Amino acid sequence: MRETAGGVAHGIPGSWKRRSAAALASRVALALAVVGGVVGGAGLAVAPRSARAEAKLLEGIAYGGEDGARTLDLYLPAPGKPAPLFAFVQSRFWKDDEHAAELSRGLARPLQRAGAAVALIRHRAAPAYQHPHPSEDVATALAWLIAHAAENGIDPARVVLAGRASGAQIAALVALEPKYLEAHDLSPASLLGVAAISGFYELDPEDAFPEEQEALLEPAFANTAARRDASPIRHVRKDAPLFLITFAEADLPGAQSGGLAFAEALREAGHPAAEAFGIPGRDLRTQLDLRDPKNPMRQHLLALLELGPEYGSLRETFAMRRFWREPSFSTAGFWKGGKAVVAHDATPELTRDLNLLFTGSGAPARVRPRRYHSLDLYAWLERHAKQVGTGRYLTLTNVRGEQAYFDLETLRPYEPRIVVGADDQRELFQLADFYHTNRRNTWEQAEPEKWILARPVGAFLHFAKPAPPEIDPRAIGRFALTPESFERSNADPLAPLRSLTPVEQRILTEHFHCVSCHSFRGAGARASHLRARDGERVGGYALPLEEYPPQVWKRYCFEQNDVAAEIGATPVPLGEHAQTLFEMVERERNGAR
Repeated sequence: MRETAGGVAHGIPGSWKRRSAAALASRVALALAVVGGVVGGAGLAVAPRSARAEAKLLEGIAYGGEDGARTLDLYLPAPGKPAPLFAFVQSRFWKDDEHAAELSRGLARPLQRAGAAVALIRHRAAPAYQHPHPSEDVATALAWLIAHAAENGIDPARVVLAGRASGAQIAALVALEPKYLEAHDLSPASLLGVAAISGFYELDPEDAFPEEQEALLEPAFANTAARRDASPIRHVRKDAPLFLITFAEADLPGAQSGGLAFAEALREAGHPAAEAFGIPGRDLRTQLDLRDPKNPMRQHLLALLELGPEYGSLRETFAMRRFWREPSFSTAGFWKGGKAVVAHDATPELTRDLNLLFTGSGAPARVRPRRYHSLDLYAWLERHAKQVGTGRYLTLTNVRGEQAYFDLETLRPYEPRIVVGADDQRELFQLADFYHTNRRNTWEQAEPEKWILARPVGAFLHFAKPAPPEIDPRAIGRFALTPESFERSNADPLAPLRSLTPVEQRILTEHFHCVSCHSFRGAGARASHLRARDGERVGGYALPLEEYPPQVWKRYCFEQNDVAAEIGATPVPLGEHAQTLFEMVERERNGAR
């Protein structure tokens, strides 16, 4: 049974300061593809009609004088326990955001229905008011909101500051440069977190902004010194609030690379909780439409506001990201003796293989490398004969305990390669799919349990020339490989299955790859899950097929959809083979071969 994929994440190692523009662009292409999902699949909670009627909107609140520019709209949820506050800077190139109605419908109202208070904050606009006036205004607005928290049913300990584009620059600066909040006897520690969305974090970059963007920036900053002072990346600090940094797939020029660089600069300053996430299939505007249940931004913001389910905790997600940035698994051993690693132009087949863990067969590719790096399988096996052994048969055992089995004499026409890198990504274990299940099994677990797991890419076996289905086991067992994953022998590892009928053999080894996860007659694997936060192997383990309780095995074969729903998994379409598989195992269980 295959697990339901929730989302994917990617860590970006190394120093952003030392990275070339081309290399970073390559990382962006990979990162966007594999950071876009969310952990879990929970939707926004929708309040019942009576509760929605009690929610209210306070418009045009003057927080900083009577000039009419420093105002905010406050969306309050139905009365109840104190609500977290999402304070969003309504700014578009340091002027009022023209899409106010869109923000109300797509952002404020959905979060309000989910139980958050939402403030849309307007500041005095450029060119009449340049930096630092917008940041001072936002700090003033926060002070007003916190001072009036009790009367509005807001929890002052759960305030998230957010913004998009120029609003993200302002929000990030207020959260990083203490002087803005200190002017109101507050500090950055007053914030639960920051959501910086498609922001400008370096306003005086080495590479000039595109001409059209430059024309929009100029009215907001008096000179170069002002730009530098307003650049959040120049104020990074280890004691800043939690930072959720996002960018969209179809975003402003530089938003993706800028977001990754900003997150990495925070981490290099010692910040323990700053991560960048890509939002696939979205643009600058549509990423904030939280009415769409398929929009990953929805769960990110709910988690940041501590309104998401426990298993969707943003801190848990960040912990996973930190681990997979420097995972305990590594492909480094494949790169030793460097000349053996050969670069190739990526082909559609390679792109398909690299995306199998993320998208499944038939789904659009998320990762599209230009080049990949690989080793010739046969040459590598010969060079490491002392480690892997010799013989006709090859068994691969990946870090999840899954196995794949090959007759080496049949593989050569298909040019098998061990892929160890894509573009400048040398450590493919840093690419991981996060998912969750509802249960570890269906018969010993009384209550559902959401637990977050990981499927890393790692090194993987790729056939440069398409191999037939009976040879190519797709994603099972040939991904997440380390140098220790390879074992050769002269004995057929599946010999105990050869007395089965041809149909039974194909069911176990080709149609469903049962023995890539389970064993039968002592042949096969004992696969498990990897816990996302630390990469440890955890149960439920795949038992030998004969050891499943009879009623459990019967349900698996004939109630596949129901069992998969209980587990939180993708059902296996056993179809016409269900009866054959059931009878084969029952016959073995009863000792009749």
